[in-house]
Amino acid sequence: MAEDIHAEPVLLCSAANEIEATLIVNLLTDGGIPAHTDATQASGVFGGLPFESGHGVYIQPQHARQALAILSQYPQFEELKNVHAPTSD
Repeated sequence: MAEDIHAEPVLLCSAANEIEATLIVNLLTDGGIPAHTDATQASGVFGGLPFESGHGVYIQPQHARQALAILSQYPQFEELKNVHAPTSD
């Protein structure tokens, strides 16, 4: 199946803070899944703190099952919020 690079990204999960969001993105990227977060590295420059809450991690919908399988290997991610529930492959 060809990857639809034009599909809208979906929220995979909400991270507790910017640091956790960045860690999740790095784990997924290392696993071959393109991912990004709405947290920005520059937030501290503009007065934000790296532990501000409510940062989402986004992926392409076709990678949801694989992404969740990767995160399931890490017990520290068992309590993630707003976890995406894929309905099909």
